[in-house]
Amino acid sequence: MKAWIVLGVGVSLGLAGGTLAPPAAAQTVYAYPTAGQSPEQQQRDQFDCYNWSVQQTGFDPQRPPPPQAAYTPPPPQQSSGIFGVGQGAPINDAAKGAAGGAIIGAFSGNAGKGAAIGAVTTTLFGGIRRSNQRSQEEAWRQQQYQQQQYQQQSYQQQLQAQTQNYNRAYTACMSGRQYHVQ
Repeated sequence: MKAWIVLGVGVSLGLAGGTLAPPAAAQTVYAYPTAGQSPEQQQRDQFDCYNWSVQQTGFDPQRPPPPQAAYTPPPPQQSSGIFGVGQGAPINDAAKGAAGGAIIGAFSGNAGKGAAIGAVTTTLFGGIRRSNQRSQEEAWRQQQYQQQQYQQQSYQQQLQAQTQNYNRAYTACMSGRQYHVQ
């Protein structure tokens, strides 16, 4: 009795115990022997057609090219908070502005008023600067993420096209050896 040969994902290529295991394909391919081929002949034909298809297409469905590394955004910068003391912290902005304002205010006769104006002004502008910086960083992260998504989609499309080419070559080989292939 003749049987359909099923070639699909998860079947491995091997030479265990001197027998040829059918190669894996990225999609299921069914091959029915139409010329009374024995099971041993079917295995040899599958193995030969697998090798021929890889040679013709340059694509081995058992060893697809690796995808590019996934994008990992850099960690967010540490926020120093309103009373933080780190670089660009609001309290540092206020202190620098107060010092500068006190110097300018001293020339006009009111160092305290100059210090207050300097502290408020530099704190306000420092906050605006930090907000703009965070917006730019977020826009950069979003752009990097979108680029990674595009590359991943492109990889999947290329893999699918290569798999289809391989399956066409495999089907042609098996058909040439008198198998009905779908």
